[in-house]
Amino acid sequence: MAFVIVRRDGRFEIRESLATPDGPRARTLATFRELSDTVLDHAEGRATRPFDRRRVETNARAVGAQRDGRETARLAHHLLEDLHSGRSLPPALAAALARQLEGATTSLPDSLPAMADWFGATARERGDALRDLLRLTDRLPPGRPRRGRRFPRLGSAAA
Repeated sequence: MAFVIVRRDGRFEIRESLATPDGPRARTLATFRELSDTVLDHAEGRATRPFDRRRVETNARAVGAQRDGRETARLAHHLLEDLHSGRSLPPALAAALARQLEGATTSLPDSLPAMADWFGATARERGDALRDLLRLTDRLPPGRPRRGRRFPRLGSAAA
């Protein structure tokens, strides 16, 4: 059976109890700061005994481990990417998602449709777009200086 402990350095370990000729021992399956599906997959892959993910998650919360919020954001990002590209959800899942999001969202920004094109963009595509934008701004003509608006002269104080 797997269990979770807190280490002195603030990290957590998922361990598994084993019976050996010298007595019971615990073997580390995974070490983490924030619990994620990747950590659970790793621990489950190393386990030699039945691995109950729900029980391990409950045990981890009981000792103070936090769930990795970035993973939830990543999954939401992929869902939005799929929806924007034209894939659809099964009606029952779409209805359940709508019920869960009621009241959880605030007003959506007007820029959301324009941002949707970038949900699935890779870091390279984003970098290329940024470089193109910077090249464009270098080619814009300089603005006319405004009269009457000058920065004050900075002078040094007498010693």
